[in-house]
Amino acid sequence: MGRLQKLMNGLLLIYFLFMVIVTPLIDIGHIFARYGNANFSVPGSFVVLILVEHLLVWPLCIANFYGIFTGKLWAKKTCFIYGVGAAIAMAILSEMVRSSGASSTLSSIYAPFLGFALISVLNGLVPH
Repeated sequence: MGRLQKLMNGLLLIYFLFMVIVTPLIDIGHIFARYGNANFSVPGSFVVLILVEHLLVWPLCIANFYGIFTGKLWAKKTCFIYGVGAAIAMAILSEMVRSSGASSTLSSIYAPFLGFALISVLNGLVPH
């Protein structure tokens, strides 16, 4: 069980580092596109979702990265919380794809995120 835990922690450490760095850059680009370019249409509800992500999800990614990197015991709980939240978001996305509300390209982009969400849940469930 120790090797599985180390593998999951290594994958999640890389994933959360990616999320901590890249998420704000992408989201700030979308917000600037919303208010800076009249030809690029980003709905206002999307901007609200971005702000919710930065208030709830992004700090959890920072905490998960720090907890895994330093070996804190509470990191398993925060990984579990993140994984459940992300899996629910991906379930909503899959519902959009099945109802033809989203393209297959969108589902292929978000499929790895579902995988990491499930790894986060599994990391939270595996005993220390």
